[in-house]
Amino acid sequence: VGVSAHGSVRVVTERSRIAMPETGIGFVPDVGGTYLLGLAPGELGTHLALTGEPVGARDALTCGLADHFVPAADLPRFVADLAAEPVRDVLARYVTEAPAGSLAGQREWIDACYSAATVEEIVDRLQAHGSPAAKEAAETLLGKSPTALKVTLRALREARRLGPLERVLEQEYRVSCAALGSADLVEGIRAQVIDKDRAPRWSPAALADVTGADVDRYFLPLGARDLALGAGGPAQEEPW
Repeated sequence: VGVSAHGSVRVVTERSRIAMPETGIGFVPDVGGTYLLGLAPGELGTHLALTGEPVGARDALTCGLADHFVPAADLPRFVADLAAEPVRDVLARYVTEAPAGSLAGQREWIDACYSAATVEEIVDRLQAHGSPAAKEAAETLLGKSPTALKVTLRALREARRLGPLERVLEQEYRVSCAALGSADLVEGIRAQVIDKDRAPRWSPAALADVTGADVDRYFLPLGARDLALGAGGPAQEEPW
């Protein structure tokens, strides 16, 4: 995502799977992920950020994580043509309609549930909703790091307020540095990557035990270690 999703021409195929699964290892979406997901329609970005759910081509287009669909079988010719012709001309020949996705049809429960002010209330709304997909999302959230969920929700909503990507990256750097000293990141990597038992023991283990002060710690200034990027200027028009 960090390499591709900030590009000006983002192409997906029927094989594409895009996700920001950091809450599953006790971490928080980075590489501008909170910026991108904060721009998604309604609360789709909140759903993807908290659950880490991977999406295919159509849902990536719906969420603004991609721009065009090209069938995978056409990629070799597509890439070859890009070497010789302007992007806009090549796209016109290869871009087609993406296969159906699922998120657009789930906006009703996603927007209603994820607009809540806290992760606890989001889970309560998901569990109370009649949609089986909403209940499944609640179960997914309850398996993630409680601290990472609360920090992610705040980071995503702060990203919407901060404005340009540079400001959001500064926040993500601050949050990431704090996460490096957290027990949950070590435990999440152990459970998912090293031992692969898929049974992390989060600390704190419950959402109710993660305090406001616990979350605030991730957003404290780093002083001389803070990232300071230049103010984001207007986007430059592409030559193609």
